[in-house]
Amino acid sequence: MSFEHTPAAPSGQQKVLESWRKSLCGRSFITCDEIDIPAINRELAYVSVLSCEDGRFRFRLAGTGLHHVFGGEVRGKTADDIEACRGGLMWGELATRALLRAIPVSGATRLADGSMHYWLRLPMSSDGVEVDMVLCHDRYLPAEALADPDRAAQRVDLSLRRDFAEFVPA
Repeated sequence: MSFEHTPAAPSGQQKVLESWRKSLCGRSFITCDEIDIPAINRELAYVSVLSCEDGRFRFRLAGTGLHHVFGGEVRGKTADDIEACRGGLMWGELATRALLRAIPVSGATRLADGSMHYWLRLPMSSDGVEVDMVLCHDRYLPAEALADPDRAAQRVDLSLRRDFAEFVPA
């Protein structure tokens, strides 16, 4: 299987992809049980799982790092129910491509405000037979992320920490 990862994507996205690849076991998808949580623990806030139900994607889970983009908890909602997901190819067409073709899909999208959305869609199965879910990784980063996505991601991570005020800059 050949796959070109977006070169400028944050390294955390690459970790999610590598973990997914290691869990393939000769298939083109992984199962829910095969998600290697310890391998991607620093990225869990930006991970979501979509299930395909009657041609619509429903969030089975979404990390807390996505709540500010989605306007709160989205578990149980469809992508069409969430303003930030409406009209975004990565939440509909490209998630469908990952699901139907059982291939990873990734990219970066510049948003209207100049910020960047780095996204990754990976095929997944609830039963180990049929690809019916998509493992997603999404990083919404400020415009300066183009110059250094890892540094921008680190700043966003720190801003989400509740104990951030206790840190003293070096």
